[in-house]
Amino acid sequence: MGTAHMVGGNKCDRFGHPLDPTVGYARGAVITDEIAESLRQARAYGIIRDRYARYGDDGVYNLTGLIRAFPFAPGDDGAMRSYVHFIARSHGEFEALAIERLGGRRETHDGFLATRITAAMLAIMLALLKPGERVLSLVARDRSHPSVKQGVTLARAEFEEAVGIDAFAEALGRDPASSLVVITTISPSKHHLPLADLIRAIGLAQARGALVLLDDAHMASRLSLYDEPAALAIDPAPDVTMWSLDKHMGGPRSGFVAGNRELIKRIKARALGLGVEAQLGQIIAGYRAVEAFDPRPVRQAGESAKRILAALGNATHGLGYLAGAGVAVGGEDYLGIALARAGRERTSLVPIEAVAFGSMTILERMGAVTIPAVGMPGASCTFRLMTYPDGARLGERGVIDAWNMAIEATTAALDDPERVRAALLG
Repeated sequence: MGTAHMVGGNKCDRFGHPLDPTVGYARGAVITDEIAESLRQARAYGIIRDRYARYGDDGVYNLTGLIRAFPFAPGDDGAMRSYVHFIARSHGEFEALAIERLGGRRETHDGFLATRITAAMLAIMLALLKPGERVLSLVARDRSHPSVKQGVTLARAEFEEAVGIDAFAEALGRDPASSLVVITTISPSKHHLPLADLIRAIGLAQARGALVLLDDAHMASRLSLYDEPAALAIDPAPDVTMWSLDKHMGGPRSGFVAGNRELIKRIKARALGLGVEAQLGQIIAGYRAVEAFDPRPVRQAGESAKRILAALGNATHGLGYLAGAGVAVGGEDYLGIALARAGRERTSLVPIEAVAFGSMTILERMGAVTIPAVGMPGASCTFRLMTYPDGARLGERGVIDAWNMAIEATTAALDDPERVRAALLG
């Protein structure tokens, strides 16, 4: 994993590249900003379309951990005719089911669906924070999702991040007191915060009078792989929690927000004012996804990931780790492995360009779709091969081949930034 350090007053990665404070990794000469990242995503989409046109479903394998589907059942079309038809048929069945799955109780908890987790985060911060208030964020490793800091900044509050429970406890004890604490259960790079640390953090924060927001976007993965309680069944429970219906789930890209009824009333009103509440198609599809959620395929993918990581052995230089149902290497480590293989110490590439290039290579050659190729601007700087949902279809040997192909291509391109530019931007 990379460790930020200071160079000339700036936070830098271990290669000396200044870190972008918003996304937490360095920009380079190819991936210069979020516009370049959006162009990289568009190019990846084009490759997916080309491969599908040539090979059909056998030409594309989803190794992202995300499904983002819109499941519907017979009879749902009546509610889809217009929003009035949906309102006439809806009696809060989705909210009741989601809160039940979260371990909550309708007497004390409420919830609603937002268009995205990022949208939910913005509504929460703008509803609960006042300018100048302090927000403390806890992650197990690396960083919280960029939307946490973005939401805090938009609310004109002060943001601070703590890595690990001990650093969190120390930071929480400092003045001024934190009005809100954000706890990330599984980080964007798929580092898991142990349940004991999570319980301790909630207790410490609430004892200090802080509201607790649980960023439990990966709850489906947490339940499936770590056998932990649902968010609102944790004791002590967070005041507010968020759950993504597309991460290791078959639902649409959306974020369910739940928690204390009075807090949810304020957050939902702000979401409506911002226009980030989910629309009827998302709600119906979200209901079907929660209804159908089955942890068994995720657990099977997690066991497969363990075997793949063991089979890779020294190929990751000991830097690979289990990313839940997948294997991963941090961006700085990935670039470091490529440099070591080439017998070099420097390259003009920055880590995000290296992981994106490796990912685009396996997309073009194998049809392996990964987050560094198709992810949104600001997605984690990590080379990650998720074994859910299509790891079994590609096969464990195929996932291992994808790692070897990516790192070999990246090693060969260290001196060729124009090759990287062409691969990422076209």
